[in-house]
Amino acid sequence: MELSYEMYDADNHLYEAADALTRHLPAHRDRDLFWVTDERGHRHLILDGKWWDYIPNPTFDPIAKAGCLEEMFSGERSSMQVMADGMRNVEPLQLRPEYLQRDRRIERMDAQMVRAALMYPTLASGIEEYARENPSLIVDILWGFNRWLQEEWGFAHEQRIFATPMLSLVDPDWAVKMLEWSINHGCRAVYMRPAAVPTAMGYRSPADPIFDPFWARCAEAEILVCIHLGESGYYRQSGDYTGRYRRHAFSLSPFEHVYLHGRAITDFLSAMVLQGAFTRNPRLRLLSVENGSDWFPFFVESCRLYYQRYPADFPEDPMEAIRRNLWISPYWEDPLPELAATLSTSKILAGSDFPHAEGLAEPTDFVKSLTGFNEDDQRMIMHDNLKYLLDV
Repeated sequence: MELSYEMYDADNHLYEAADALTRHLPAHRDRDLFWVTDERGHRHLILDGKWWDYIPNPTFDPIAKAGCLEEMFSGERSSMQVMADGMRNVEPLQLRPEYLQRDRRIERMDAQMVRAALMYPTLASGIEEYARENPSLIVDILWGFNRWLQEEWGFAHEQRIFATPMLSLVDPDWAVKMLEWSINHGCRAVYMRPAAVPTAMGYRSPADPIFDPFWARCAEAEILVCIHLGESGYYRQSGDYTGRYRRHAFSLSPFEHVYLHGRAITDFLSAMVLQGAFTRNPRLRLLSVENGSDWFPFFVESCRLYYQRYPADFPEDPMEAIRRNLWISPYWEDPLPELAATLSTSKILAGSDFPHAEGLAEPTDFVKSLTGFNEDDQRMIMHDNLKYLLDV
């Protein structure tokens, strides 16, 4: 299957340069986040006094080849077979300047028939969890990172690359200020992780009314809030069953895979729907990205069941809120016809996860997952829906 039109990709990624987190870091934070070099010459980050092992190779050099795990996710090869390829699945970062430079990325997008893309960070997605005990540090790091992101990538470069500043609700007032700064610099979409919020007052639900000024401003400015897979801290919950309380994403047991799958995004959406954030902010536009979608029918059925039993306890019919406020960018290997039957084709956005190893080497190959859809619905998913949300 080949497209006769360009794709709008809801899930593209950049790789951060070495100074992405430090270029604009306040001087008084130079002991809270810094690089060190080990005896082998490998560079690592120290964050809040701890070795930051969120990504084993934070310099991204060498880098995994785009889509090198595709055969594993399609079921064509086992994980053992794919992993056995070892170094054949990586390449020097210098061969891929488009992963670091926006103009070279535009050239690559032209070759890939990608008209526009939401562009998410990679390394920075672990900051909020790893510094969760120090909310003011999260604020300072994200402020500096977003300045770097705006300088190097822009928030709407040529109306084609829509880089997403990272927002956190750890400080509600700062979140609104950071959002305003982003809007003033052309922002169309922001990145947030699916998790409870580690504020100075303790953990709070993202649907807590104290965050309503932030959600209301997102709605007013028609900012697309992208709830992207990130480090959400759920290893601390699975640890009660396994005894492993430290993150180890690349060595999960079968129990952990099943236990953790879909948990963070389901909990986040449950809060937004059932604790009334969507009801209080009916124009809010929330996009779930890289969280998959096979959990969605069960989430919807649970909402329906309990709404039938206890309707007076709900802020509104949960299906009304879900259909009004939520869009989903699923995994290409998900049961997409089932998602469309539960949500709507108009609410599904194609996302390639390019150039990550677990994504697609060619973003437009996402259309191969849409054989159960007619041409009009395919075009909505591959092109129209994100184009509408970005208003381009």
